[in-house]
Amino acid sequence: MWPRLASSTFVTRWILVTLVASIVATLDGGWLASMAALAPSKIFHGQVWRLVTWPLIESGPLSLVLTCAAIYKFGGELAVRWGDRRLRRFVGQIVVGAAVVTCVLAAVAGQTYLQRLGGWALTDALVIAWARQFPEATLVLYHVLVLRGRELIAVTVGVAIIYAIYDGPIVMAPELVACAAAAAYPRLLLRR
Repeated sequence: MWPRLASSTFVTRWILVTLVASIVATLDGGWLASMAALAPSKIFHGQVWRLVTWPLIESGPLSLVLTCAAIYKFGGELAVRWGDRRLRRFVGQIVVGAAVVTCVLAAVAGQTYLQRLGGWALTDALVIAWARQFPEATLVLYHVLVLRGRELIAVTVGVAIIYAIYDGPIVMAPELVACAAAAAYPRLLLRR
């Protein structure tokens, strides 16, 4: 059952902010994207808002559509089960945790020049939380791949690991940390 867009104020606002911010960032010549990106060197120089703004801007139309669809589907169903407040807390913990760990890893690896945007990390966290919350629910991809519970978690983590092999673990740190955090999120906080 698909949630209605207005059934969760948080999910509705999240989608709208992502859409508007991404479109503005595309049209403004890159100013908003440069000010919102997860950039460890700039965070270490006091621009701490970047710890929470980086997943709100997508740099391409396909990623924007997929991110908004994931927020709608997985975030919407989690909001119905958990409520907006609990979902907001989960998302905040994942975003800030992934950003902080990424900054630390980038500093240790000498890659503080890294800049990241996009909701991929949050999408992964939502998928994993949804799979843990609804372990018997089925997700069908392209009428070919049928996944549920542990299988969906394994595929989500596996895709992030494959990208980390190709792009590098520091570049993919937000996604890897988000996957690990969502997979290890305490069961008591997942249940209602």
